[in-house]
Amino acid sequence: MSTSAAASAEIAKVAQTAVTTEELLSGDSNILDQLLLMFEKGLNQPIIYWQLASILGSLFLAWLLGKYIRMRIIKHLAANEIIESDEIKAEEGEAPVKPEHRESAFWAKVRRGIETLILRLSFPLLGMLFIAVSTFTVRLFGLLPKKALPLESIAWLILGAYVVIRTVVFLLHSLSRKYNSSLDNFLTFSIWGGVALQIVGVLPKCVEFMQTTKIPLGSTNATVWSVFLSGFSIALALFIAKWIGQFFEKWINSLPTMESNVRVVIIRVVKVVLVTIAILIGLASVGIDITVLGVFGGAIGVGLGFGLQKIASNYVSGFIILLDKSIKIGDLVNVSGVEGIVTDIKTRYTAVKAYDGSVTIIPNENFVTSSVRNTSYLLGPGRATVMMSVDYSADIDEVIELMTDIVRKQPRVLINPAPYTILTNFGADGIELTSYFWVPDPEKGTATLRSNIGRAMFREFNKRKINIPFQQRDLHIISMPEVICKVENDVPAPSKSEAKAGT
Repeated sequence: MSTSAAASAEIAKVAQTAVTTEELLSGDSNILDQLLLMFEKGLNQPIIYWQLASILGSLFLAWLLGKYIRMRIIKHLAANEIIESDEIKAEEGEAPVKPEHRESAFWAKVRRGIETLILRLSFPLLGMLFIAVSTFTVRLFGLLPKKALPLESIAWLILGAYVVIRTVVFLLHSLSRKYNSSLDNFLTFSIWGGVALQIVGVLPKCVEFMQTTKIPLGSTNATVWSVFLSGFSIALALFIAKWIGQFFEKWINSLPTMESNVRVVIIRVVKVVLVTIAILIGLASVGIDITVLGVFGGAIGVGLGFGLQKIASNYVSGFIILLDKSIKIGDLVNVSGVEGIVTDIKTRYTAVKAYDGSVTIIPNENFVTSSVRNTSYLLGPGRATVMMSVDYSADIDEVIELMTDIVRKQPRVLINPAPYTILTNFGADGIELTSYFWVPDPEKGTATLRSNIGRAMFREFNKRKINIPFQQRDLHIISMPEVICKVENDVPAPSKSEAKAGT
């Protein structure tokens, strides 16, 4: 027998251990058995080592090149993040949308999505490419059979399954409002792990073990498999409900004619309904009687009546302030000594952002049970004041005209109603004058405007030699006690009584 014939016989002998993709996916062919059979029939044959070298070498090259590609993509994303952030935020409704930027924001978002997907799929795609090239090259020299061997089939299936699952999960999750890479990774590796276990033939044995293992639950016993299915069904239903809720929220927020409070109420009610339906469907899908939830509902009611009454009160108060429209997102409010703009109204609390950028979390109950000053409650002009004091020697008529003229020149001050200045008090140190004026947008605040007016008045007063009084006190000494403080030659001077006694 010639050398080529012997090599062909060896290849054919090892090729008998090859399995099809359908056999691997069905779990009928266990990879461990196939590998043992392959090594038993051809351990001493070069074909085994050619197969291992092709796969391992391809994976190593894919890892090196993939690492380089990932570094380049990360640098590119970091460089464009600041440039594209405003456009993407505008597209997502987090910033004002400019018509000329809407299309560019969409394509920027698509481009970033493609780059992020390539970032996650670089290694498996390159691995599949290099495995195909290496095995094809080795087959050209007759070193591998035409039919795929177990290791090659396993590598192709695992890498291909990872690419498909990763892509599907990424596309589905990217459709939501905010992308969460942690959840994306969890879903990808969970599904891919199940597929990999099925390919290697371990998943059926794991399922059989879980079906035969029971755990006590009250008066009954449940299998580990049923508990796993229950948790998985509920988690899947909640994920779908959250996904639908995010689509609904995005659609509601895109309606320009709907008030912000109505949007928040509708979105919140729809999300609660979706979560409730998801839990009921998840429990019913695994055969759990939904009527037993009435007992848990009663227990929850008792808990709300005692330990959770504050939480329930804040929850109900949140709906009250949204429905009666006493507080809206964007209003300038002052509650419990905190002044700022309402940025968000949550289930339990309301976020108020102060002028210094700090955010105060205020329970919703405070907006219902305490007094709230809402500058933006009624749309329209608001009044502000600036008070100054002048010396008693000043010409009051001239000062009143000067203060009114300074206020009138400010850009935000309304001409109608016209600003005016009056004498409000004769103080101990000077005459107090107050200027009254109106602004069209008091919700934007008046602190800066009042500061500008005060500075302008101070400059004009200095130019015109108008004195601003400050506290002055005259000290009148009615009587003084006798004090002996004269010391001559370290001997104190004698008192008057001692002097009289000496005489």
